[in-house]
Amino acid sequence: MNWNLVIPFKAADDRKQRLAGAVSKAERVRLTEQWMQHVCRIARPLARVILLSPRASAAGHGWLEDHGRGLNMELALARAVLAPGPFAIIHADLPSLTGEEVQALLDAAASSGCAIAPDRHGNGTNAIAIADNRPFAFHFGAGSLMFHQREAGNACTIVTAAGLACDIDTPTDLAEWRDSPAAAFKF
Repeated sequence: MNWNLVIPFKAADDRKQRLAGAVSKAERVRLTEQWMQHVCRIARPLARVILLSPRASAAGHGWLEDHGRGLNMELALARAVLAPGPFAIIHADLPSLTGEEVQALLDAAASSGCAIAPDRHGNGTNAIAIADNRPFAFHFGAGSLMFHQREAGNACTIVTAAGLACDIDTPTDLAEWRDSPAAAFKF
């Protein structure tokens, strides 16, 4: 399958504001850029990577402009622009992500029609892959896993993997990641 894989990436001033008490703005910008580049690098051999962002990046991937209408609307529009075909979303704050995990997500979607990767708390959604052109409304935000499972219906596989589950949202998340072996070899 020829996958379009979209990576949402906010403007520098809007990134990871919940980390403000733990690291400076400059450090947040540096870390989020590195994490995004890591996710792009991991995904590039497996899919056509498109950054959904307010500004273009010269990092060897495609770009769609985020016009600030909210993540779910922007993703729906991105899917419409890139249609038809297999469509995936992976968030940019997954610094421990591996290529094997991305491949598992895409393979699961190819097999069942849709695959969802939850966060480690089992509440949020860190990635979605939709193999066909079925209607699908995105519900990123609080409780998104439940909403996405409901949206997908029976044709959905849940993919659990450490790198897909480990997003960085809070100072505790950041501290745990920094103490992990995965942090040492990347940044």
